[in-house]
Amino acid sequence: MKNFISTRLAIILFACIMGFFGANHFLHAKEMASIVPTFLPAPIVMVYISGAGFLLAAIAFIIDRYAKLAGYLLAALLLIIVFTMDVPGIIHAAALNTKMMYITNLLKDSGLAMAAIVIADISRERKW
Repeated sequence: MKNFISTRLAIILFACIMGFFGANHFLHAKEMASIVPTFLPAPIVMVYISGAGFLLAAIAFIIDRYAKLAGYLLAALLLIIVFTMDVPGIIHAAALNTKMMYITNLLKDSGLAMAAIVIADISRERKW
């Protein structure tokens, strides 16, 4: 497969978006802890762990080291979010607009997970 500059730029942009999500987890941890599922212990710790996951994946993608592992772990994190937050939100939402918000988040998180898998599959220890 050829190394395209546009592919590398897309990966860097994706990494910046994941880094933004990670930074938000640290900057707004208390607010985010309120939406962590009740069956998970220590909600604020879970927010910090997931924020660290987003940030570490972003760094791995940008420097292209451990990007394959980071991509698969990021996809797993995003799919955990889908199945622990988005799907239950759709099931339990009473208002239509709330249900639609969860459906939108499910689609977004699933798409981001699939993009992380694509990045993992095309990433190699390479020189740019």
